[in-house]
Amino acid sequence: KLIQFREMRKKYAHYTDKVQGLHGRVDKQNAKKAAGASARLEGKLDRNRIKLSGVEEAHNDFGRSLLSLMEEVLMHYWKDMVPLLHMIIKFNINHSSDLADVMKRLEKTDIILKNVCDDHGVSITGRLQDLKPEPVPENFKVDESREEAETKEDEEIGDEDDDSSSVGI
Repeated sequence: KLIQFREMRKKYAHYTDKVQGLHGRVDKQNAKKAAGASARLEGKLDRNRIKLSGVEEAHNDFGRSLLSLMEEVLMHYWKDMVPLLHMIIKFNINHSSDLADVMKRLEKTDIILKNVCDDHGVSITGRLQDLKPEPVPENFKVDESREEAETKEDEEIGDEDDDSSSVGI
């Protein structure tokens, strides 16, 4: 409805400007000539005044109905939101209390799990730390750049062997 009203407002402004412009032209012609403005210009002004009055009436009626609708929303429909908001708040309160009950029970469950771990000699943090490999001592580390160079040499030697064996056949 707001978009429709904007379109009507544009149309109303267009005819208002057009009638004012035509009225100004008629006044100028009346001032210049003693006989008055041309009949053609007077007819055009009258037709646009009629169009303006029709557009103005439609604009005003639509504007009133739009204002009435906005008033209805602002004055009455918010009352329909109160029960809905109340239900949402109640739902959140119930959900939060249910969640708090679950969390409270989880705390007891965690205590039971710790007791089970203690009884069976299991670490509460798990076995991942025990399975983690030990670091390699410095004297066992291989120089990667030297290893890559040796690999390239081995590949080149392998390529030469392939060439020589195919020639002899």
